[in-house]
Amino acid sequence: MPHDDLRCPNCGALVSEDAAWCGQCFAPLGRAPEPPPVPPRDEPPAPTGVATATEPAERPPPFWPCPVCGGKNPIQLDTCATCGTPFAQVMRAPVERGQVDPRDAAIRSLIFPGLGHRALGRGLDGLARGVLFVVTFGLGVLLAIAASGSGALVAAWALFLVAGIGVYAMSAFEAHRLAQGGDLLVETKVLMWTLVGVVFVGVGLLVFGVVTATHR
Repeated sequence: MPHDDLRCPNCGALVSEDAAWCGQCFAPLGRAPEPPPVPPRDEPPAPTGVATATEPAERPPPFWPCPVCGGKNPIQLDTCATCGTPFAQVMRAPVERGQVDPRDAAIRSLIFPGLGHRALGRGLDGLARGVLFVVTFGLGVLLAIAASGSGALVAAWALFLVAGIGVYAMSAFEAHRLAQGGDLLVETKVLMWTLVGVVFVGVGLLVFGVVTATHR
């Protein structure tokens, strides 16, 4: 502080910086003692298991949800670790099922097996039933031609005829059930394996009929 700014608090006269008494009124010039410094308050240590507000929360690792079982899988996995569903199925849009009256769906399948399934947006299921119907009836017709009085081939022809009628009736019933919100009676995968078995049996019976006819 400059020297000419110091004045006596009693009379206002100028005084020197190191003067103990005012030269005009002899009033003491002692300064009030400065207050002692306030000691800093000790903050309690933060618990080790709790993150402070300034620390960012740990982000969970990225994952993709399984659309089938709902499990959470690390992003580097290509298939679900729980049920084996491929990651590509997550990106597929849900298939919109057609809204068809149950009676109309059954009538379509009575016209030809599988048409009711196709109208409901299940083309692959309908195709499997249509192909199985054609194969069973076609093999039945061929066996009827090649039977020529053979009891085994006549029995095989009757078996394929009954199988074809069964596929025909099942397709109509399934279409009616699907239109009401139900499920398939027989999975398409099972029908495809049945189709393979029917083809092998039918071809074997045809070969048997041809060989039997040539040896007469």
